[in-house]
Amino acid sequence: MKVELAQDGRIWDEFVGYLAPDHLYYLWSWRDVIERTFGHQPYYLTAYSKGRVCGVLPLFSLRSRLFQRRLVSIPFCSHGGVLAETDEIRDKLLDAACKLALQLGAQQIELRQRERISISWQDAPPKVTMEIQLNCNSDQFWKRLSSGMRNKIRQGQKHGLRAEWGGLEKLSVFHSLFAINMRNLGTPVYSLKFFENQIRRFPDRIRILTLWDKNDAVAASFLTAHRDSLELPWSASTVASRKQYSHVLMYWIFIQQAISEGFKSIDLGRCTPGSGTYEFKRHWNPVERRLHWYYWLAPGASVSQLSPDNSKFKLAIEIWKRLPLAVANRLGPYVVRSIP
Repeated sequence: MKVELAQDGRIWDEFVGYLAPDHLYYLWSWRDVIERTFGHQPYYLTAYSKGRVCGVLPLFSLRSRLFQRRLVSIPFCSHGGVLAETDEIRDKLLDAACKLALQLGAQQIELRQRERISISWQDAPPKVTMEIQLNCNSDQFWKRLSSGMRNKIRQGQKHGLRAEWGGLEKLSVFHSLFAINMRNLGTPVYSLKFFENQIRRFPDRIRILTLWDKNDAVAASFLTAHRDSLELPWSASTVASRKQYSHVLMYWIFIQQAISEGFKSIDLGRCTPGSGTYEFKRHWNPVERRLHWYYWLAPGASVSQLSPDNSKFKLAIEIWKRLPLAVANRLGPYVVRSIP
């Protein structure tokens, strides 16, 4: 068995499609999205046995003046760690990743696994994804919701908000709302280019849902489809429209649409148990799945989790909330490239 850097995206995608057909972020096109948007160097390790691919590990090298150098698999998404046919192959890939990290001078490797694996690396404090199972029609799903959620949906419908579906032509509307939300949360915003690169490489898989109050956009969702699953990585709504339950109505609209198109599940994205986002998502009766993020550390290094939940960044978050929107939008993409 040997481990080498991948050169052929077609061969890579064939193996990923065989071993993990439901995972969009392993695809070679996602590699292009990250590299072209953020400039991070990819190291896509591939294990071969008797001339055939038997395991893969996609890694990106993140370098920053603010944070220590590290390898991440895969940045800017919830999961995307090692894929291997056997534990032995997995361990070979992880050993190769450790050697690569030492060669590059990286202080840590962050391995974002969807499922638990048996390795000695440090397991991070839990984050979860919230996944709605769509094994019913819209009427049945409606009846499963609490009376409080049904009432909020009705209240949203009474305000006459208009829903529009689109793609690239709706991107600027989504990003404008998203940028305001992110600044208000004290988090640097992704560049417009990040979302544009996704749409251009996955034009048939990405949709944008916008809600309008007459001529004003008040809520938007960026949705990614892959096979029979739909994912909601990013959404936003205006503060004022939340009194009209715009965010609740938006969720109900894309749930109905997903059911009508035959999707089997919706991943509502990752969150921290006990947070406000977690509590909101919990009301849609999802299955809660813990994510397993593992860390390899270079000698003398410690885990550096670059997230809004990290207490070391609380002051920076409060300062960011007070920035003028134009300043936050200009600085955000330069900072967020190092916070995957």
